[in-house]
Amino acid sequence: MATTRIQHDFDCTEATFWQISFFDEEFSRRLYFDTLRFPSWRLVDQQVTDDALQRKVQVQPPVDNMPGPIRKVLGDRFSYVEEGRLDRRQNRYRFRIIPSTMPDKTHISGEMYTERLDDKRIRRIVEFSVEVKVLMIGKLIEQKTIEDTRASYEKMAVFLRSYLKEKGQAS
Repeated sequence: MATTRIQHDFDCTEATFWQISFFDEEFSRRLYFDTLRFPSWRLVDQQVTDDALQRKVQVQPPVDNMPGPIRKVLGDRFSYVEEGRLDRRQNRYRFRIIPSTMPDKTHISGEMYTERLDDKRIRRIVEFSVEVKVLMIGKLIEQKTIEDTRASYEKMAVFLRSYLKEKGQAS
């Protein structure tokens, strides 16, 4: 099993971060299509209450940069479903990823949460684990998944900082 912890600081409040990350359609569109260059990102289901947001997202990430052995196993049309629940009171989003290929041999899950640094600054932390039980190639897929996840969150951080400034929401 491979794990990682990713963190970024942002000049905004926790409320602003969660509002933009989960409820701002323009942000999602520009992040997934323009910044991350995903061929497909679609909100399948979302239920919102005062306490929580539960959602399911269908995602097709780019596979051009996949090493040959991984691409052969995953295929050219690899996709996944992200199922997650945001606890709006605790500012914690717990999720699991269900890949289109080998879902019975793959376990991917994580948690994203924020810590308040001061009145106008936060730290977003993502803890993520991947386990792929496939002989010979499982560890390679785990490593590539962690690398790609870290790279996506790096790009997201850069984009979010820019978006906050553009929308006049940066502290």
